[in-house]
Amino acid sequence: MLTTNVPQWPLYRLTADDDQVTVTGPGAHSCPYPTRDDALAAVAVLAATLRPPRPVRAQAADADGRTVWPLLVHPNGTVTEDGSPTRTKTKAKKPRRQVKGQVEAADAAPDAPGSTTQIPAARETGHGTQPDADPHEAIRTASQAGRHGEAAAIAAEHELTALRQYGAQSPEVAHWIEVRAYLAQQDEDPARACHLWLQAAVVRLNAGQDPLDPEVTETADRAHAAWHLVTDPRIIRDLGSGLQTLRSRVPGRRGARADIQKRLAATPR
Repeated sequence: MLTTNVPQWPLYRLTADDDQVTVTGPGAHSCPYPTRDDALAAVAVLAATLRPPRPVRAQAADADGRTVWPLLVHPNGTVTEDGSPTRTKTKAKKPRRQVKGQVEAADAAPDAPGSTTQIPAARETGHGTQPDADPHEAIRTASQAGRHGEAAAIAAEHELTALRQYGAQSPEVAHWIEVRAYLAQQDEDPARACHLWLQAAVVRLNAGQDPLDPEVTETADRAHAAWHLVTDPRIIRDLGSGLQTLRSRVPGRRGARADIQKRLAATPR
């Protein structure tokens, strides 16, 4: 992907402070990282959750806060420079401290329909053809109109049909769980979205899909991203435990498991 084709949003900012690096931006959590490499690995995880996964822009400030390096962070963890560094006359302002276990309200907003997050597309299953009338279009229309309950009801109906036809542990059922997770995200319910993404990933694994299958890794990454939008400490711990278990089977990008441990350790009880 050419540099000019990388959207300006989301943009992540890395700020060094007292031998730690803080990341701010959509989905980033408040706990500082011990090294810049750890911080960049966390940004790579967030880049991997975009649909489709793609590079994101980042700005890394040197320790003095006066030199800022523009970067591109790729979903596979690769980091490339995005131009020459710039210098400012005054030290960059430190990001506002956040309460442990919480994220900034601006960072917690889910992506809008039709931007970086899209309704999971129907996939060929090998068990038959898709119905003539694609229910995804009706779901998309209802969701974009704010009728999330109606959209979820359509998805639940088709999930039940898939359950009866293919069984509970099948990719077809996992797909409709993913659709409901998407709708929960659009309804600004990241806790429910995370729970559903986790459920879908486990169903795919139980159906025999390889942990490295893109459908499995993408679902795990989306659960991970949604988890970072949850602010209730109790729910963070509950979902974090499930995410840790999933990451033992679907490790994800470098630093993903460490990211979970770090946030859980910083979440108040």
